[in-house]
Amino acid sequence: MQRRQFAIGMGSAALGASLGVAARADAPALTLAKAAAQAWAAANGPLAPKLGRSDALLVQRNGQTVFEAYGKDHGPTVRHVSWSMAKSITHALVGCAVAQGQVDIDKPLSVAPNADRRLTLRALITLTDGLKWTDGSYSPVDSDATKMVYGVGRMDGAAYIAAKPQQVAPGTRWNYSTGAFQLAAAEIAAHLFPQASRPDDKRAAMAGWIKTSLFEPTGMTGAVAEFDPAGTFYGGSLVYATARDYARFGEFYRNDGVAAGRRILPEGWVKFARTPTRSPIYGAGFWLEARTTGADRSLMGGKGPMDAFAAEGHAGQVILIVPSKALTLVRLGLAADGPAQWADLGDWLTPIVNAFPDA
Repeated sequence: MQRRQFAIGMGSAALGASLGVAARADAPALTLAKAAAQAWAAANGPLAPKLGRSDALLVQRNGQTVFEAYGKDHGPTVRHVSWSMAKSITHALVGCAVAQGQVDIDKPLSVAPNADRRLTLRALITLTDGLKWTDGSYSPVDSDATKMVYGVGRMDGAAYIAAKPQQVAPGTRWNYSTGAFQLAAAEIAAHLFPQASRPDDKRAAMAGWIKTSLFEPTGMTGAVAEFDPAGTFYGGSLVYATARDYARFGEFYRNDGVAAGRRILPEGWVKFARTPTRSPIYGAGFWLEARTTGADRSLMGGKGPMDAFAAEGHAGQVILIVPSKALTLVRLGLAADGPAQWADLGDWLTPIVNAFPDA
């Protein structure tokens, strides 16, 4: 498949022909499509050395697609690995379990009975668990995340993190942890399916529940969750979905956890996701926009709307949600993963976002 680009449903015939836009007189939307098209062209031209490979860009306003483009060998039906965008999906799954009356996020963990009694689902999904853990550079030598998924902890990731010592009291420190979200996935599974003991049974039960509780109601029909050999959803990574699926997930959060007129998440759950805890740029399962610099820089460095929040994944994966602009933006690709590269990606996204008028 060759590189393909199409902005859907908006714009005048003249500029629409150059952008691949269906003819319709809608000047503001055409401006948005043009801004996205220019950014996409730059990402695949002079900015490619900074931004890496760009596989998909999908921009929506009020749920309507303004721009959609794909790189070589990608397209609307191709699934992309989420990496850590799965953490935001796990936040949604915990919310589904809360809404169904299956879990209390402030009770001690049942899957870690020897842990500090203050270690709760709330602490896990706000990354304030206090366990000794290093995601780091994802080196197989010193990264707990890599060891959990691919190394010594690969057979049972939740057990691997549950065995970690309590370094500081839960709730007192923010520390990025892929393991925290796998432990959270194990906790909700233990409440939902306490009789499932064999890995295959756990996997089948949880996969079915994820599908009926989240993927189907939100229209994420191409999404697939991956499980470890113990039958536990990875939680912190490894959901596979199309760009359109990820956009539907972003829209679900933009609409406060309501899909097709039906409330899926508890009242206040999205507000919880957007409320800073021990970090000014992280809430619960989502990254937040803030006027910060240095290591604590937010995605857009405070140059975009301050109500923006995002699911972010390794190598430049982003689902950006901006309620004040009725905007959901998905960018998928493969880039270096250091602070400088994320700053470059944020600087590239910011003009697209700022081209949108307030809703």
